[in-house]
Amino acid sequence: MDDKKLVKQLKKRNEKALVVLVERYSAYVSTVVRNIVSGVLGESDIEEITADVFIRLWNNADTLRGETLRSYMAAIARNLAIDRLRREHFTVALDEIELGDGSDLESETERRLLADELNCSLAEMEPRSRELLLRFYYYYQQIPQIASEMKMTESACKTALHRARGKLKKLLTERGYGNET
Repeated sequence: MDDKKLVKQLKKRNEKALVVLVERYSAYVSTVVRNIVSGVLGESDIEEITADVFIRLWNNADTLRGETLRSYMAAIARNLAIDRLRREHFTVALDEIELGDGSDLESETERRLLADELNCSLAEMEPRSRELLLRFYYYYQQIPQIASEMKMTESACKTALHRARGKLKKLLTERGYGNET
């Protein structure tokens, strides 16, 4: 059963379609989650977040479209994983945080500033280039999948992704990033 048929069945509340969905995509969803929470949360948390993705998908089946199913799941997985990280972060008592010499705080601040600049640079890019970068780096999609979903050849996808990276690098360099060697 292809994704479009699977989505139609999910909209009809067919539980067998949900079972197929879980069997087909649980490894993919858990990989997305694991890539985000790696080293912070344990395997049981990863499994719980993965299960929550499919519950959210089931509860929102009416809004699904077959051609975007995989990216939709990746977005849900990413958001739930980040939400969990945020919740875990806020449960740590202030006196339990070891700042040491301040280098961790400094590197975290630099990371956040770079993330802000990256988001601003992405917002300035043309939609197709931004989508390519987000699919590849943010949703962890592979070139064949991106090419298929964006109706491109794999070769054209690779070329467009290369150009988009170049545009992003130029924008970040203009903002003062990327000059370090």
